[in-house]
Amino acid sequence: MNKEETVEFLQEEHRKLDFVITSLHLEELVQYHIVKAWTIKDILAHLAAWNQELTKAIGLVLDKKDIWFRTKNEEEFNKIQVTLRKSRSVAEVIDEWENSFTKMIEKIESISDDLWNFDSGFKWKDGNNVTVSSLFGWRKRNLGHEGWHAFQIKDYFESDRCTCRVY
Repeated sequence: MNKEETVEFLQEEHRKLDFVITSLHLEELVQYHIVKAWTIKDILAHLAAWNQELTKAIGLVLDKKDIWFRTKNEEEFNKIQVTLRKSRSVAEVIDEWENSFTKMIEKIESISDDLWNFDSGFKWKDGNNVTVSSLFGWRKRNLGHEGWHAFQIKDYFESDRCTCRVY
């Protein structure tokens, strides 16, 4: 994907997640464990942390500096970042998520099209070059990061968790 297509993709996924979040009651954002022990608030905290990390990573790639998540397991980072935000209110976490997304999009849009595929000199575990573009290439079921979490949340509320449906 080129830069413009990527921005459109990220914005569409953000809108989908925002729609899912705003369709729920405030209590639902902290009541249910959607992904393992994570509530929706925790998922948003996780996304805010990653939006901030990706924004930083753009600069590192362009400066030909390594990014820690290229070779390290992200699980510990995720735990730490969610834990750091536990004492924050739902509103604070949502604001951070929204602001981090806006800043990430602004950072992407601030770089030239020529730099979008700039080769940092590093490689991902799969052997592909680390570029700014590749920072936003993660997909699961053709969904990006925010789209995947939107799917998980929506699926959680649409699933018959107690097998109570009468057919």
